[in-house]
Amino acid sequence: MAKAEYKVIGTSPARMGGIDRVIGKGVYGIDLMLKDQLHGAILRSQYAHAKIISIDTSEAKKLPGVHAVITAEDAPNVRYGRSYIDRHILARGKVRFMGDPVAAVAADTLAIAKAALKKIKVTYEPLPVLIDAEEAMKPDAVVLHDDMPLPKNIPADVKVRNVCGFTQVHVGDPDKAMAEADLVVEEVYETKMIHPQYLEPRSAAAQMEPNGRLTVWANAQAPFPVRQEVAKMLGMPLNNVRVISADIGGGFGGKGSGITSGAAIEPICGLLAQKTKRAVMIVLDKAEETISTTIRSGAKMYIKTGVKKDGTILARTGKVIYDTGGYSGFGVQAGGRCTNMLGGWYLMPNAHIDGYTVYTNKQVCGPVRGPGGPQAAFAVESHMDTIAAKLGMDPTEFRLKNIPKPGDKIIGVHKLRDVSLGETIKVAKENIGWGKVKLEKNQGIGLATGSWIESAGPGGGAIVKVNEDGSVTVHVGKIDMGTAPRFGIPVIVAEELGVPVEDVTVLSVDTDASPWDAGTVGSRAILVSGTASQRAAIDARTQLFKIAAGQLEASPDDLEIVDRQIRVKGTPSKTVALSVVATNAHNVIGEVIGRGYCDNLELMAEEKAHGSSQPFTTHACIVEVDTMTGNVKILKYVAVHDIGQPIHLAAVEGQIEGATAMSIGQALCEQVVFDKDGKTLNPSFVDYLMPTLNMMPRIETTLVHGYPGAGPYGAKGAGEIACVPPMACIANAIFNATGVRVTKLPLSPENVLRALKEAGKA
Repeated sequence: MAKAEYKVIGTSPARMGGIDRVIGKGVYGIDLMLKDQLHGAILRSQYAHAKIISIDTSEAKKLPGVHAVITAEDAPNVRYGRSYIDRHILARGKVRFMGDPVAAVAADTLAIAKAALKKIKVTYEPLPVLIDAEEAMKPDAVVLHDDMPLPKNIPADVKVRNVCGFTQVHVGDPDKAMAEADLVVEEVYETKMIHPQYLEPRSAAAQMEPNGRLTVWANAQAPFPVRQEVAKMLGMPLNNVRVISADIGGGFGGKGSGITSGAAIEPICGLLAQKTKRAVMIVLDKAEETISTTIRSGAKMYIKTGVKKDGTILARTGKVIYDTGGYSGFGVQAGGRCTNMLGGWYLMPNAHIDGYTVYTNKQVCGPVRGPGGPQAAFAVESHMDTIAAKLGMDPTEFRLKNIPKPGDKIIGVHKLRDVSLGETIKVAKENIGWGKVKLEKNQGIGLATGSWIESAGPGGGAIVKVNEDGSVTVHVGKIDMGTAPRFGIPVIVAEELGVPVEDVTVLSVDTDASPWDAGTVGSRAILVSGTASQRAAIDARTQLFKIAAGQLEASPDDLEIVDRQIRVKGTPSKTVALSVVATNAHNVIGEVIGRGYCDNLELMAEEKAHGSSQPFTTHACIVEVDTMTGNVKILKYVAVHDIGQPIHLAAVEGQIEGATAMSIGQALCEQVVFDKDGKTLNPSFVDYLMPTLNMMPRIETTLVHGYPGAGPYGAKGAGEIACVPPMACIANAIFNATGVRVTKLPLSPENVLRALKEAGKA
């Protein structure tokens, strides 16, 4: 659809609440201060794997200022999880990673609470530690979860242990196709665990009300799943738990919480509030964040592809070993996505790929931005360049030869409706100067593509209320995280109701008042909540038109709203102020309240019927490699994206730039480092290397148009897909510069230099 058809869709109005954030007036979870508030702290395991023999809290309870000390014995014996229900609120009988919560304290001050933690005496019986996921799968490995059976879909002849998720991709006859191939290329790629490293730490506050209700303040991405989790784990009915969201200072999936979480501090805080009958607040410190909250999993990926001499891909086989840590967390879903994406987004007539999600004694895998996708893309897109080099083909031409067309199937998608992949490749080539730019010694050019399926979670609702003065208040269950609630949704509602964007206010989430929503996860804010808000605004507009029709002596179908005025189409003189109609509604229907809902299953059914319109992207870069040190410098970086119709243009560009920067960090330097005993060696910002300003290039973003998606006005998700290509893009540029393929992340100076030395290039 052409942008000219819209009044505000595709523009960049000021972000709602943006000034408050810039000048420091935004109220975040960590800023909360409740009356008579106690401070909570959590005792975490100092062993990666051990039996809990006994816990003595007597000395801690005697400390002046301590109001409660809790262990698993003080909590209902209820477990939580997503696919595997394998974890307790506090470790019960056993700890499975160094950081597992064992006990918690509420005290008058944080200093007293931390002092009390030191007085808790835990007797452990250490057990063998599993750090490597491939070793943990072996039939003779120690079992981390004795009461968790292997997935039922694992073939009977496959003998493994510590597997909580299994995904199998099987298309055609790959063995026969491989035998017919002119070239077969086989490689192994490996990525490391990284932490999302949002600046605001996780926090929670809880308070028991006089009527027995529990109110929880959470900086979580999914308030309604948090409510569900707290109620279930504390044995309370849902109507006795209320969750209120504060502004959130970054999450990237790491604060997904709810049933997808591996770091549920809200139930711990609620339990302390129950015990003390006081308000309790828990704020994690930076080191605690890094060792205990959910992270992006590491993966080891075996990939083998058979091709013809002309570059036609015939078949792929492979295996994914996905490290989910001490509990399943989001690993089953992320590992499954990684397995499917190892098949790529090109034509793949024959494939057999097995994916294993594996327990280890490391912290838990969570739904970090694009779960499973960046890992798979590093292998797939690096592998594509390796194959192209062996064929003597240009990497871009090799890709273009194998791109699908509308109506084609790709791995994980039964039919494509629109395919923008080819255009993104061609635009990226042009923008980076492929084949034209003059490269100096040790400089290289690289390119990688990617795709993403926006299918996380169920749906979400919206309520649009038109106030007496014609301004609009919107309730959604989505929290604002630089996404739809404060960017896209005001634009959508303003478009449908014919009011300025500044007349629209989107409220923060309160589970007592907001419509239910699965959370701000999975690139689904615009698709689901945007669609729900559009429908709610249309519902409100319909009510307004019915009321105004009598006054204007016209059919409701002949009315429109322009600049806060309801008027007859083609007759601008016949008009009535929106505020007048909204006020008159008090005498007719009470007030104008529109409702809308969008279910993800609905979107998926639509795409099944007409084909998937999933987004595609191509990133390209130029790098310079110092062969003496292994240091890699990015000289130029371009990102070309199809995200359908942008709703808020600046927000889309910001999402692309932010996700790209995040993945560049994983490419060049980021990793959580564990020793052989499972201890995290780099828990602070001092030791956990993140890209600094001098490492980060200017990201030149280009959007391609004409490929409408399933969201409102043809929008597609933009928050995760830009995380997919950067790691392979940079690795391919290094390969082009040096002729050396680095197969393990990060592409740090030591790893690059090691690869250069092994190849005799340094």
